[in-house]
Amino acid sequence: MIQLSQVAAANYHYKRYSLDYFLDSVAGLGFRNIELWASGPHFHLDYFTLDEVKRLNQKIKERGLKLICLTPEQFVYPISISHPDPDYRKQSVKFFRRHIEAASLLECDRVLVTTGIAYLDGDETETWKWIRESLGEICKTAEKEGVYLPVEAFTSFTTHVFNSAADIARMIQEVGSPNLKGLADTDVMATTGKDTIHDFIRELGDDLNHVHFVDGNPGGHLVPGEGQLDMAEALKALNAIDYKGYLGLELLDRRYILDPDKAMRDSLTWFEKNLS
Repeated sequence: MIQLSQVAAANYHYKRYSLDYFLDSVAGLGFRNIELWASGPHFHLDYFTLDEVKRLNQKIKERGLKLICLTPEQFVYPISISHPDPDYRKQSVKFFRRHIEAASLLECDRVLVTTGIAYLDGDETETWKWIRESLGEICKTAEKEGVYLPVEAFTSFTTHVFNSAADIARMIQEVGSPNLKGLADTDVMATTGKDTIHDFIRELGDDLNHVHFVDGNPGGHLVPGEGQLDMAEALKALNAIDYKGYLGLELLDRRYILDPDKAMRDSLTWFEKNLS
């Protein structure tokens, strides 16, 4: 059975508060695991020295927390391994490699990766090839550092070549790295409308490495229970396979920005009710 200890708080909706505040808050609420959104103003890696990364690791550990996934901002930043410009892709690969190395310093064994934005007027076969080649290069660093790379499928508003659980499973097979895994986001899959959590479980099997467990209308990335998705069914499906990974609370709706603590408390309340 999934335990409350598998739920990971995240700092996405804490961006109006300091990183120290986030760490103090979630530790005080009883969380033991965190997913860290690596972006400004909290943790934009370009602005951190090696010593500062090590100090951040110490801050996390001093609060009894464990970093279970590092998620560099790659949706609005100029990062895309789907881009037709080889230099653009090369810089994107470097971006992920640096974050894998930072994750290792933070004693974290997961870095979330995505394909980035794909042009609708681009050749789909070529785009897929660029993604596969880039992920192959990124995986070399991941294997060296002992870090897993859960890759996430996006909606068609971002990419039209990587939208489903089957796409993730195919890419894992073609890249052929033991460190490339799959991520299931309950709100993204509902927004895309191609898969359910059952499809992700069937397609990915043991390669299901991380879950973003969030509600939606679809869309919104809400506290479980605040949207229209059947979160209880998703939890039941994960329980049925004895899922041992983490459930990351990637809360993105602006309603949580000014009072992020309440969103964390409400999430805990939902889990406490539904895990009993």
